[in-house]
Amino acid sequence: YKKEMFGRFIDDEKMFDWDSAYISQVLHSPVYAGHIIYEAKPTVSMKSKKRRYIPFEERAIVPNTHEAIIPQDRWENVQRILYSRSGCFMCDKTDYDNIFKGIVRCADCGRTMLVKVEHRRKRNSVLDQTFYCCSTYRKYGAKACDSHNLEARVLHEAVFADIQAHAKAAVSNREALVKKIANQMHLRVSSDRAQHKRDLKQCKARIAEIEDLYAKLYEDVSKGLLPEKRFQMLADRYDKEQAELTDKIEQYEREGRAEHDQLDKIQDFIDEVSKYAGITELNYKILHQLIDKILVSKAEKVDGEYVQKIQIFYRFIGPLDAIE
Repeated sequence: YKKEMFGRFIDDEKMFDWDSAYISQVLHSPVYAGHIIYEAKPTVSMKSKKRRYIPFEERAIVPNTHEAIIPQDRWENVQRILYSRSGCFMCDKTDYDNIFKGIVRCADCGRTMLVKVEHRRKRNSVLDQTFYCCSTYRKYGAKACDSHNLEARVLHEAVFADIQAHAKAAVSNREALVKKIANQMHLRVSSDRAQHKRDLKQCKARIAEIEDLYAKLYEDVSKGLLPEKRFQMLADRYDKEQAELTDKIEQYEREGRAEHDQLDKIQDFIDEVSKYAGITELNYKILHQLIDKILVSKAEKVDGEYVQKIQIFYRFIGPLDAIE
């Protein structure tokens, strides 16, 4: 067995070498994030030992079964990068380094934008000869989708300027940027959150007050000071009010947890983007650390000029307005 594996002779010196297949299995496995997968390759039937492949999204995953070696967010980031690297095709073999691989998408059909190099363009730089086009248009033509042609240099400059603006804002005035992003995400800022907490506190205080009133009513009934009919009417009223207050409290707490999570994500984004305040150019790592996807819209004619919208969806928080 040591000399032969899967019908191939294996040299003793290479028995324990790591190859790309093993590394790929490690990178894709959720076991390192603390989860277990069941039924990854079940048998076809009880009588057959043949195994069938089950797509990852259809497998049964039991989370948090053991201590994780790497954090969940880092594992998810690795999966996102692996996914973006696969299934991305270059229209031409070229020296152009497609650092946007897998994240530039058509705003209409959602498919990946492909790279095309026009060598007929008499320009010195490969970047100036390159543009992105919709893969649906490339495959099926204009009846399926518009080309959404976008020059690579325009994309580079637009994304670089947006990242740099947010990075500098994160360093120079962090609190102002937090407030700006929170407003864009329709989250409550500090003054509104204080009012939210006061409302929650009042609801809880009223429930405690109703409990005391209940106790007093029971005491009055037992002493014959309150008729049974009157007691029942008051009890029904208090029950209704208590149920409404309980629903309000649950809603306030849900909203509070959701907003707290979103505010944590804003802080995570600002921590990440502030690292790149001093960059002079973009690279693959920066883009895939900060950005989930970039949507490119069809060019529209506005006041006699063509305008094309580029929408950047950042990790943690989604799309943001441009920094003035």
